[in-house]
Amino acid sequence: MRILLFLVSGLLILWSCAPARFVEPLQKGQQVLTGHFGGPIAKVPGIGAIPIPFTSIGYGRGLTDQTTIMGAIQTTSLAFGVGQFEFGVSQRLWNTDRMGLSGQLNTNILFDFYTGANRIWPQLDANYYFKYGRQWRPEQLELSKVYHRNYNFVYAGISNWFDFYRVESQGRPNEQLWIPSLQFGHQWIRPKWSYQAELKILAPLASNENIVVPYPSLLQNRGALGLYFGITYSL
Repeated sequence: MRILLFLVSGLLILWSCAPARFVEPLQKGQQVLTGHFGGPIAKVPGIGAIPIPFTSIGYGRGLTDQTTIMGAIQTTSLAFGVGQFEFGVSQRLWNTDRMGLSGQLNTNILFDFYTGANRIWPQLDANYYFKYGRQWRPEQLELSKVYHRNYNFVYAGISNWFDFYRVESQGRPNEQLWIPSLQFGHQWIRPKWSYQAELKILAPLASNENIVVPYPSLLQNRGALGLYFGITYSL
């Protein structure tokens, strides 16, 4: 169990375990519940290359039209006795009717319920998004009209994890303080339910050799590919 726990928590830390969150910040007062599924693509003997099924659930609220706060818990690691929590803020930096730039600052906290060990990793993301296919559907409500928006957007960005600990697991020296990943995704925005798919180039500066699980990569012996899916429900 301890070996399995080490492998699960190590994967969660090294490769990241969720897609980009709130690429387009929420509107003021809007509240949503989120769920995510997926992870790095691994070669599983007898099955083939599949994304590791990490899961998470979260909550977001628009403080203003420009700023969204969020929190999430990684439910897969929790099942193995490791609490991994994420708290952060998404900020709209620039936008027009069709496109925009946003930045996210998150704090990732990991706590091992068996040993009491804990760690904290800051995360800084930046994303560009482009909207298309917007459709307006007016509905009469008393004396005014309410417009429900149905549109999509594509996005691309970079996610940066920072590991300032000198020692990794099993006493190994930490040789990588900065762990970047590139992300490319699509979101389908609807009034109540919205959906997300994302492809990540994970940790392109890190070697993927001499580790327990083999990972396919566009960069051969560096990094890995990740595939993620998400769903959002507006409260």
